Amino acid sequence: MTSTLLRSLGVATSAALLITLTACGGGGQGGGDGGGAASDDLPKGPLDEMFEEMYGGGDTEAQDRQMMEAEEITAECMAELGFEYTPVDWSQPGTMGGGEEPEEEWGTLEFAEKWGYGATTNPWGGGEPVEGEQEFVDPNQAYVESMSETEAAAYYAALYGEPVEGEGEEGEAVEWNWETAGCSGKAQHEVYEAGNGMDEDQFTALQEEMDTMWQSIESDSRLTELKESWASCMADAGYDGLAEPADAENLIYEKTNAIYDEFYAEGNIDPEATEEDYAAIQEQIDERLAEITPEEIETAVADFTCRDEVELTRTQAEVSVEYQQEFYDAHKDELEAWRDSMVEQNG
Repeated sequence: MTSTLLRSLGVATSAALLITLTACGGGGQGGGDGGGAASDDLPKGPLDEMFEEMYGGGDTEAQDRQMMEAEEITAECMAELGFEYTPVDWSQPGTMGGGEEPEEEWGTLEFAEKWGYGATTNPWGGGEPVEGEQEFVDPNQAYVESMSETEAAAYYAALYGEPVEGEGEEGEAVEWNWETAGCSGKAQHEVYEAGNGMDEDQFTALQEEMDTMWQSIESDSRLTELKESWASCMADAGYDGLAEPADAENLIYEKTNAIYDEFYAEGNIDPEATEEDYAAIQEQIDERLAEITPEEIETAVADFTCRDEVELTRTQAEVSVEYQQEFYDAHKDELEAWRDSMVEQNG
């Protein structure tokens, strides 16, 4: 497997962690059902504000610093194992993290009209290349390509851990574990988890209670009634059998996942595949995804139109504020301790 593809897998993992961290405050307003109205037009609860303070409210500069810190830790770890690794600045243009922010806010009808759900479109890098902008080259690519197949396999095992194949017990997907994810897993754990309150025992019970609170918001009768109205609106638009907005999104993601599964299924990739071979595969995938784009945008527009029509997003935000305030009042000291630990960690 080439360095570009494997780096992409590593960034995907990092991105998932960043999304988890920066979206914690959205469990009430945006978790599950998402928006419709712009977020700056919605009421915020004390937990929303606390999470913005803790995680920078989506501060891209802070996130870039964390990603670079993880890259530097990865390089140190790889050096200890006898390998060279040059930290990659994923905030630069041409990388997966270096695209420009779209003008439309995620989770709004305006975004849906142009980008759908962002499943087959690329809101952060879909524009024309800037004149003079150089194509991104992984600084580690030449180093890895100079290795023998055995050496490269050892390099990737050190960087990402040994490949995990198959499924866990009872057919469940194998859960990602930083301890078996090589130097990249170690770096991600140190930057995004260790020492920041995310996995310390004193906050575990608090987080579990908070998860229960988010679930209670979604099951609140005011929202369940509006979801029924949303489902009726979607049925009128030609989308029958949906219970909530996540179901509409899944209509698209099931199709996109099937495409990736088809191309990257076990046995479909030649172990001797070159960088050019993977580029050709990606081109085929992009062509197949583009075929879904019109359906994605149409579905997303219907979805967000119905959300706005029944005022699901605004009501969800208002209900969330109520639950958040009650939770905050009951756990004020614990929450402030967690907040302070995170603010100190993120500098």
